[in-house]
Amino acid sequence: MATDYRIDFTITRRRDGEDDFTDVGFGSSGANDDVDAALYEVQSIVQNRVWETEAGMPCPDDLDGDPDA
Repeated sequence: MATDYRIDFTITRRRDGEDDFTDVGFGSSGANDDVDAALYEVQSIVQNRVWETEAGMPCPDDLDGDPDA
């Protein structure tokens, strides 16, 4: 029987003046044969700004440019 690994992640941020972090994105690596492959997939998702969002969350591409996004 094969073993699969998946990394689930949440991206949060805290703006100046805010007391707590809020969710701005989330995702999953999907099933991978080893932890390193799952980590590589997560790294790619984050670097390329292609994580998932829900209504009310900012567009991933806007997070670095506009602090009010």
